[in-house]
Amino acid sequence: MSRGLAVASGASRGGRLPRQGTSADALPEAGFEQWPEDVDFGPLADLIGYALRRAQIAIYQDFFATVGELGFTPQLFAALVLIERNPSLNQTRLGRIMGVNRAAAMAFIDRLEDMKLVAREASKSDRRSNAVVLTKLGRERLSMLVQAVREHDARASQNLTASEVSTLRRLLRKF
Repeated sequence: MSRGLAVASGASRGGRLPRQGTSADALPEAGFEQWPEDVDFGPLADLIGYALRRAQIAIYQDFFATVGELGFTPQLFAALVLIERNPSLNQTRLGRIMGVNRAAAMAFIDRLEDMKLVAREASKSDRRSNAVVLTKLGRERLSMLVQAVREHDARASQNLTASEVSTLRRLLRKF
């Protein structure tokens, strides 16, 4: 197995905001040891889900070191991108796409609205629901965030060839 992601040296608990519904203790700890050679992982080493989770921890560390001080979690970033790319997206559909319940989707939108990055508008196709749109500040902030997150993603995949990155994306989409 790969030794994992080299985490940016700025990773620390300071500046990180807990994801909705989690405590600060659930966030990746600085100094996480990806796959220490002196530890016997037993059957865990053979489990895809366990390997994915350990990779996620390393990736989250770098994500939070990159944009955590701005108040962004991977989920908030994803919500912002999905809202920008899908202008008629309503709150309920956003939750389904992100794999979270309606309350969690509303919490993401509330948080982004508090940050002045999105606004709710009455849906043109369904008066019972709200469409979520980016504000001018949201478009500006997203542009900056996308660049920072692309750099983070390049660090996360730095130990892989371009072909391996392509294969990994293809395989992960099969789950």
